[in-house]
Amino acid sequence: MLPLVTVFLFGGALIRCFEVCPLWFVVFYKTLDQIFDKIDTGFKNYYGDSLRLEYARTDWSPVHVAEAGIRIDRILIARVTNAHVNKCTKVSYAYAYKGAKPVQNALTDEQKEKEVKCSFKFDTYHKGTSRNFWIHKDICRFHGDETRVAATQNITPVCVNDRIEIAVNLFNAMGLVDVDQVKFHPLEVFPLATRECPIEQELFDWYDLDSFQSQSVERLQIPDFFSPQLVHMSTEYAGIDVAVSRTRLRADSQGVVPQADRILGSRFEVLPRSSPIILPLKRVGLQHDRFTKIQLRQGDSIQLYISQGGKMT
Repeated sequence: MLPLVTVFLFGGALIRCFEVCPLWFVVFYKTLDQIFDKIDTGFKNYYGDSLRLEYARTDWSPVHVAEAGIRIDRILIARVTNAHVNKCTKVSYAYAYKGAKPVQNALTDEQKEKEVKCSFKFDTYHKGTSRNFWIHKDICRFHGDETRVAATQNITPVCVNDRIEIAVNLFNAMGLVDVDQVKFHPLEVFPLATRECPIEQELFDWYDLDSFQSQSVERLQIPDFFSPQLVHMSTEYAGIDVAVSRTRLRADSQGVVPQADRILGSRFEVLPRSSPIILPLKRVGLQHDRFTKIQLRQGDSIQLYISQGGKMT
């Protein structure tokens, strides 16, 4: 009976049931584990050799729309093995919403094009390798980004023995996903490629602060806001109408980065060099997905880009 009741209440009503008392929380949460066991098993069957599923949990978070909404995900936490070192790996799955036409096992080419799919990509490096990735914060006045959250590199670099989080979305503004229609696809492996912030394709000549400030009307400063956890290494500037700074930061001291939440909109934490870390993967094609803590290891490098300008006339 409980699985039927849980599916009927799925969404905001189910979250309210969690708040009734500890007993209700435990009973409904265990029921969710029972319902989503098909997803956990499917992941193990497809990716068990390269991604060892350690545990799974159900997570929910608010959706910031006109009317308060909610999203619910099955979070799969898996340990990265050395099966595909120095390769880019793609994990993907297809799904359908409740009430949609069931997805058959054998699909025609036309059906495959219409299939709803989610995918995640990550680059795998040897254990202990210092990672390098980029972050872009756009504070241009004419954009008006209401999230105020910096965009991070979509294809996440990970090391062997790190843990990755893959969020299988089960409830959103579109409705409830049919668990029976969640189908994982075989792992895809690609050669490693250079991961470059797209803004690099538009800018070529970079200058130091003094040289660039003389030709810009913007009030510029070196973004050394994150010490001692993130040590400032260098900053360069480029752009014409919009000034862009490119700053290299290195993870140094352990601990939570105090100013990261206020300036970048995300929580950052630096862990010891030998420590495995948990890395939430972002769905391919999204600038923002889940707002989670970003863990770094001592020795990791960040290329931080900040765009500012666009004076309104």
